[in-house]
Amino acid sequence: MIVYWVKAVVLGVVVTVWWSGAAVASETGALGIEASEGVFSDVGSVHAYGIEQMAKLGIDAGCGEGRFCPADPISRAEMAAWLYRAAAHINGAHPPPPPPGGVDEVAPVFSEDDAAVSRAEAAVMLIAAFGHLAAVDEIEGVFADTADTPEAAVRAIEGIHAAGLTKGCATEPLRYCPHRPTTRGQAAAMLARAIQRAEPTVGLIVNEPQAARGYTLINTFRSSSVYLIDHLGRKVHTWKIEEDEIKIAKLLENGNLMVRLAGHNDNGNDRVAELDRTGNIIWEYPYGNMHHDFLKLPNGNVLMLMNKLLTSPEAITVGARLKPTSGRRFWYDYLVEVKPTGPNSGEVVWQWSVMDHLVQDNDPDKPNYGPIAEHPERIDINYTLHQQPLQRRFTYLNALDYNPALDQIIISARNYSELWVIDHNTTTEEAAGPKGDLLYRWGNPRAHGNGDYQDQQLFRQHDTHWIPQGLPGAGNVLIFNNGHEYNGLDRNYSTIDEILLPPSNDNAYPLEPGY
Repeated sequence: MIVYWVKAVVLGVVVTVWWSGAAVASETGALGIEASEGVFSDVGSVHAYGIEQMAKLGIDAGCGEGRFCPADPISRAEMAAWLYRAAAHINGAHPPPPPPGGVDEVAPVFSEDDAAVSRAEAAVMLIAAFGHLAAVDEIEGVFADTADTPEAAVRAIEGIHAAGLTKGCATEPLRYCPHRPTTRGQAAAMLARAIQRAEPTVGLIVNEPQAARGYTLINTFRSSSVYLIDHLGRKVHTWKIEEDEIKIAKLLENGNLMVRLAGHNDNGNDRVAELDRTGNIIWEYPYGNMHHDFLKLPNGNVLMLMNKLLTSPEAITVGARLKPTSGRRFWYDYLVEVKPTGPNSGEVVWQWSVMDHLVQDNDPDKPNYGPIAEHPERIDINYTLHQQPLQRRFTYLNALDYNPALDQIIISARNYSELWVIDHNTTTEEAAGPKGDLLYRWGNPRAHGNGDYQDQQLFRQHDTHWIPQGLPGAGNVLIFNNGHEYNGLDRNYSTIDEILLPPSNDNAYPLEPGY
């Protein structure tokens, strides 16, 4: 039999919290407690999450007959067993090591295993059992009712309060009730929080052999620094730009960084810039209402997402289903390709706009009138204008990517919950005509009248891009599929989806029902 131990001070007395690994393991079948979330019929308190975690983590299966008995006091034997199992969970199912002097040094402290653990004792035992928790060095008098509690216990109580394990037993004034028995529900809540805080949240947490041996670029939105780390979590390079905020950063093949900078220049616009390895700006270009995404093309040009204001009267002229007096305004999206011509200049060499590829079935006297379902190559201007809350960006494009083998651009249309593919092998004039219509779209057939809610596959997605050559799945499309769709569906989770597009023959994709 191996005895595991933690020395502590409980109510002013040096004690050893101890438990037998063999005895506890035999009770639970080596931690194989048969319980899962929602199994307890008597859990409906503020401690419900902690109680369910006790079952989920194999710490306690309840008091019998499908109950947990959250209001019952927890005994010293139960508390010791719980601490053992929690330590095993934190340490990867390995119990804590025995004392260095052997088991003979450890003597039982509690003569009555069925005696209840007071709330003060529970605090001391938690601090003693887990190395990531600590008693406070100086008592601050957080609780109004701990004046008659031994100092060591008060330091433990304030320690678990500082760690977020307890909010006390009452407010106005804040009280801890140190002499009351600890209930099973209270112990479960505190122990679940202790386990949660033991999980590492900073630095390298997991590095399995299957992990890619590459680099990860870390860009905190509107920060002045960007970090490159390797698969071991080591910082290998930092870009820092003074007096600017970096919204988006992308690592280029030459080791430079392309960034979108917040609009702090004279005209207040966001701008795209290229930084060398030391963080010096070697090219920047402010241009109108740039937003969300950009990318550097193989020819050295930069493709950017832009938007322009569209008033209600202007929208009505192209078939929007709006009242002339509504006063509503929208932003429509367009793409520009800029050729750098100097350190602070560029020339627009190509452009594509949503406004050139609309369809509407609202007003036959307005342009682009026709049945929506018969024109999947065009964008229904009225699809999002009626949605609530009101869409100020009726398309809301949020991601771009380029496929050099096909000379095509893929676009994430967030508010349509679709990906769109367009031809880049066009002039600006051709891009404004039929050659610039959508070559392919996928994710939400009801956006073009060819499906219903149950056919929807994408849900306000982001980061739609082709998988590059040389990687598994090259040529497929990878998407961060956000999840929740407020207009009829309830999909409250996110997924990463890989899509196999049909073959593109001479820029022609087969469009089948339900795509």
